[in-house]
Amino acid sequence: MEQIKIIFFLLASFFGIEDSKIAADKNTVTVYPEDHKIEIVQEHLFTIIQTEKDTALTLAQWGQLVKWKENKLPWAKELENFTNKEVTIENKEGTIAPRISFNYTDENDLRALGIWYNKEKNQYSINNVPRENTSSENGKLEGNYWTFDGGSTFSFTNEAFVDLPNEYKKLKLPITEILKD
Repeated sequence: MEQIKIIFFLLASFFGIEDSKIAADKNTVTVYPEDHKIEIVQEHLFTIIQTEKDTALTLAQWGQLVKWKENKLPWAKELENFTNKEVTIENKEGTIAPRISFNYTDENDLRALGIWYNKEKNQYSINNVPRENTSSENGKLEGNYWTFDGGSTFSFTNEAFVDLPNEYKKLKLPITEILKD
């Protein structure tokens, strides 16, 4: 079994930062097979704050990520086969939504993201991980996998923190609250 290190709801994982302090309540992944492009939009960024040190670490990590180009922050090595890598961070009406996009040449490159392609069936698939609360309007849940038609654009949404334990819900803070200080 392949280990997936790029976690769609952890912005820092795209840059190979393993101890991500910032997560997204919701992320939508869209794959454009005809353009060989993938786009990830993260919504409702938050962090878990237990100590003042957590706040400082989160702010430092945010500073690195928001200025990834200026900081020459390297992309995760799992993404080395992808081109046109870009992150834009939209801030509309106090809501911060990172948009990550890149292109791939070969469908097998998507395996680094946990997306598999079956050439015979012209079909993409992802594992269904129940705790990630995955949904899709154009995918089909078949057993432990979501499957998607390989001939057209498809998307899926993860809401991995819907069932966050109560002890963490009390410590959960929107990233916008930390940035206000």
